[in-house]
Amino acid sequence: MNIKKNNKIGVIKMDKMVEIWIINKAAEMVVTKIYKNEIVNKAKKGAEKFDVIAKDFWEKLENYVLKEKEIDRKWIPNFIEEIGENTILSCIKELKTKLIPSEFIQQIFDFEKKNDKKNIL
Repeated sequence: MNIKKNNKIGVIKMDKMVEIWIINKAAEMVVTKIYKNEIVNKAKKGAEKFDVIAKDFWEKLENYVLKEKEIDRKWIPNFIEEIGENTILSCIKELKTKLIPSEFIQQIFDFEKKNDKKNIL
C-alpha cells in the first residue's frame, strides 16, 4: 500500500496521524516504565528513576513502536495496520527534533502523580 500517493494533503494528514499514534505509544511506554520503575527501583531516588526512563529514550521508543506494529489485531482492518515502517521511522526521526524526552517524561510523570488515587508515585 502506498500511502504517499501524489496527494500532498493526504501525505501530510497521514504523517500527522502516524505522529499522533507514535506520541500515544511514547506516552504508553513512559507510563509503563514509570510504574515498572516504581516497583523495581523503589529504593532509588526520584531523579535516578527518571534517568532510567530517559536513557536511550528514542531507541527504546523505536523498538517499542516496531514491536507494537508486529501485533495483528483482528478487529482492526489490515490496510490500517499496514502503515509502512519507513513512515513510522521517519516520523520518529522528525519527532526527535520536536520532542524533548526529559520534558515529555516529566509531563507524563506529573500527570500520573496528580491522577493516581493511591499516590504510589
